[in-house]
Amino acid sequence: MPDWRWVPDVTNQVYWERIGAFQLQEDTYGDWVAFAVKEGRFRYAVGGVQGEASFGDIVFCPPGDRFQREVLEELSFYFVTFRWRTSAAAEAGGGEAGPKPKPAGGVSVADRQRLSSNYFYMEQLQHASPERRLALAAHGFQDLWLLICIERELAAASGRPAGPDDPDMQAAALWLRQHAFGPVLLKELAAQRGCTPVQFTRRFQAALGVSPMEYVTALRLQHARTLLLETALTLDEIAEQCGYENGFYLSRVFSRKLQVSPSAYRKLHRV
Repeated sequence: MPDWRWVPDVTNQVYWERIGAFQLQEDTYGDWVAFAVKEGRFRYAVGGVQGEASFGDIVFCPPGDRFQREVLEELSFYFVTFRWRTSAAAEAGGGEAGPKPKPAGGVSVADRQRLSSNYFYMEQLQHASPERRLALAAHGFQDLWLLICIERELAAASGRPAGPDDPDMQAAALWLRQHAFGPVLLKELAAQRGCTPVQFTRRFQAALGVSPMEYVTALRLQHARTLLLETALTLDEIAEQCGYENGFYLSRVFSRKLQVSPSAYRKLHRV
């Protein structure tokens, strides 16, 4: 189980955006490494663990282990190198730290809204000086690690397995990622999984940490942010590509969730 008494001491962080392939299909590193996926999907093998990672997943690789990877869908991610150090809480008497954590492979963050918010703030640091960017972005990554620790502690206390362990709901999440920008009929999706809409929402929330519509909203807003920065499309055109009826409704959702209007977001980040 992740141990909150240890935190990642970040030594470097680089944001890679919309890559179609890795420069190296495999590599080894002298420090701990994490790939935190913001958009897209890739296949990995590390430490005897294989899997696929997409938004919501952070893939860890221990020092010296061979990290094999292949892009499956155009990928944007944070590449983080770090070392473990004891947390301030442990040093202040919160309990003796056990062995250093040894995560290898993918770890899922259930709270997608918190994850999306962290990525939003980390993204805004790209224009800061290198020293400030690293120092502040390190806090963002440490927050993600502590969030993982909290989620695992709560799972253990409730007696259920940690992380998204419902294969049907993982399949449903994959379907939502593939169809998030079109009409999403949860009643039909629930029926495909043999559930009522209420049962489906409860199972999805237990497995992914958010409701199905919150999951879809996070995917749509992530896509909207990309289109705002990389195209000259109008808000109505962006709304249409993200699954919303019009720009007015997209603006309401965007402003409520991200605490900034789409126009202000575009003005702030475009150069």
